[in-house]
Amino acid sequence: MKNNTDKAISRVFFNGVIASDGRSVPWLEKDFNYEIAGGLEPGEEATWALAPNKFSEWGQVDAPADAVFTVTVTRVNGAGKEALFDASAFTEQENSRLEDLKKKYL
Repeated sequence: MKNNTDKAISRVFFNGVIASDGRSVPWLEKDFNYEIAGGLEPGEEATWALAPNKFSEWGQVDAPADAVFTVTVTRVNGAGKEALFDASAFTEQENSRLEDLKKKYL
């Protein structure tokens, strides 16, 4: 992970999906987060090896070897635990309104 912001990052929230091509329902979709010890300053990079708890849903999913794990960042907290980025702040209703406005004015 690389911090391409101009602020320090203290925690990152993710949505993870384990899915197989051709299946309409993923094997597992779940949110998780990671608190960065010491934070990640602007421009810094870090590599993490996050292992699931074997007693959690992550540790018990029985996906085939060809399944794909996709991770999406959903929120990034700054040093003061404030949201620097929050994908959940943009609602489906707001997205629908934006699409209507684009059609009308673009």
